[in-house]
Amino acid sequence: MKFILVHVGPIHKYPPAMAVLQTLSDFGYEVVLCTTDITEEVKNICDVRRIKVINIKANFETPKNQLDKLSKLIKLKKEIWKEIDLIYDESSVLWVFSDATLKHLGRKLLERKYVLHMFELSKEVYYHHKIPIISVNMKKYAQSALCVIQAEYNRSHISKIWWDLEKLPVVFPNKPYQKKEIRKYSSITDKTANLTIEKIKGRKIILYQGNLGGERPLENLIKAVDRLGNEYAFVVMSGSEDIYEHINSDNYFFIPYVSAPLHLEITSHAFIGVMSYVPVKNGYSKLNALYCAPNKIYEYSMFGIPMIGNDIPGLSNIFRSTNSGVCVEKFDEDSIVDAIAKIENEYTDMSFNSKKFYNDTNVNNRIKKIINEIVDS
Repeated sequence: MKFILVHVGPIHKYPPAMAVLQTLSDFGYEVVLCTTDITEEVKNICDVRRIKVINIKANFETPKNQLDKLSKLIKLKKEIWKEIDLIYDESSVLWVFSDATLKHLGRKLLERKYVLHMFELSKEVYYHHKIPIISVNMKKYAQSALCVIQAEYNRSHISKIWWDLEKLPVVFPNKPYQKKEIRKYSSITDKTANLTIEKIKGRKIILYQGNLGGERPLENLIKAVDRLGNEYAFVVMSGSEDIYEHINSDNYFFIPYVSAPLHLEITSHAFIGVMSYVPVKNGYSKLNALYCAPNKIYEYSMFGIPMIGNDIPGLSNIFRSTNSGVCVEKFDEDSIVDAIAKIENEYTDMSFNSKKFYNDTNVNNRIKKIINEIVDS
């Protein structure tokens, strides 16, 4: 069986895609990566594993208008299929990552064998959010797939109902592929990040890593930690603009983007990891944030780091069943201070449970289940 993995965009930023790429290779399958954005590090991974790479040059400059955006999408679609058609045969299965990639493949995909691997919860997918009448028939593509994959249990059930599927989509967690162990309190390669961590050495780091914006508010977290004095430091590690630099706090520090997996060296120094998800209008269903499936859970738990999050099902179901973190019902300063105190009191147990949660999540078994569904289809 030959797997042709198709991903539009920077694949190194998507842990589940990288996990599939490397795990299928571990299993001995022939793997081809067809992508539009690849780093030297990913190229090296593929070279070592003898994975064929098709790197299609894409124009991701901001389109002048809606027509220009559609024109670029059509052009890229032709380029992708031109390459796939050269290598696709009876033994091939396309592994399609995300709604963005699905848009670029279009109806021709229905003629092929494929896996549909969703990163976000999208009932409808539009070619352009300003032209909602032009949309992807997600129900049709999901029903035609050999296997549908979602990142979280509740998302799996929701999409089964939305798309009227016979089988429940397989849950494939956003656990990063990690063969080389990064130890707790690892040395830090990135010079800028290392300077920051050295500056706050000896303080308990409460860490947020990821994108910033309306869906992920952090202001009350920063202010809550500031109230606790210089025993703690609140650190944000993000590729986004520092939107909290205006906050007058001696305990707030910002680390610019550090590429994976080197960012985990910084993560290894955290005392508590935080997450914040608020449903906003951003092109996906608002249920997407409620049933979040953040790779941060696994990046924190890799080091046995207890977690704090707001009270949404995607976080509370995990924290309450494993006692690896605390969900705050009211995301205000007082409640966050109380949550930090609770973790302090139960730190040994919560740290153990966090690490156990990480170890109990078996990506290999999930991929074996997907392959069995492909074979049975």
